[in-house]
Amino acid sequence: MYKELPQDIKQEETVSSELTHMCQTSKHSCIKESSTKTRDCRTTINNEKLSTSFKETPANSNADDQQPYRNNEAELHVSPTEALKMKEFYLLSIVCMCSYYPYKFVNVFYKTYGQTFIKDDTFLSIVGSVAGAVHALSRVTVGLIQDKISYKLTSLLLLGIQTVFLFTMVATSLEGKVTYMIWICGLHFTFSLAFVCIPAAVAEVFGSKYTAEIFGMEFFTSTASFFLWSLFIHCIISTLGWFATFCVTAALSFIGILVTVCFPETQRTQPLISRNFDRNSAGPSFGSFEH
Repeated sequence: MYKELPQDIKQEETVSSELTHMCQTSKHSCIKESSTKTRDCRTTINNEKLSTSFKETPANSNADDQQPYRNNEAELHVSPTEALKMKEFYLLSIVCMCSYYPYKFVNVFYKTYGQTFIKDDTFLSIVGSVAGAVHALSRVTVGLIQDKISYKLTSLLLLGIQTVFLFTMVATSLEGKVTYMIWICGLHFTFSLAFVCIPAAVAEVFGSKYTAEIFGMEFFTSTASFFLWSLFIHCIISTLGWFATFCVTAALSFIGILVTVCFPETQRTQPLISRNFDRNSAGPSFGSFEH
């Protein structure tokens, strides 16, 4: 269910089995004939093999032209050590951090802030449950959106909505319960960026072999530094109040927008291979992407 099975392997197995069966049949028929005819049969078998191979070659070459570095052995795989030398790794790490911090902040403090003007604890619990369901559905929806457009546009859309909701969060205290629920659910819809868009972008940029390792490295920077960030937010809440706290969190989300703007529009492994593989070198030299 994770991805489609490679079609090339199935086609190769089918062609191989057909050739084997054809050769065995021709061999049995040739044994019964004279030595002269046996030579003719062998020549016929070789010609049939060559003709079958030539028939299959154009189809395979066309498929390779369409997807030259995907679903085959030539696909690029950037190791975690090599990924640390690329600027795309740090850009994705910053975006992941700018999306993950607001997610943890809202998860921790949404009820604390809601209690400042909503005295119904049952309603606040319902808001948290509905927001969790919205977040779960958003992971599927955001994945479909990113498949239709791109990582960059999807990230800009989510971070833009997230920034607006965070900057205007204090207005929910004037509007009431319904507005508060809409804002919390809207924020949880945008929080799928760090869990859906970033892993997909890592797979596109660095290849699928080390996606888990590289994404873990990027996510580790966000989770490890969140302990200091939570103490910082607590100091802001106690000294400057909720409005300044939401502004600081929204500013962090806005930084994610600026970093995403700097990210190349299209990230594929093919341009990296064609740009960085040197014919005279033993391997690739990994550098930055071009637009």
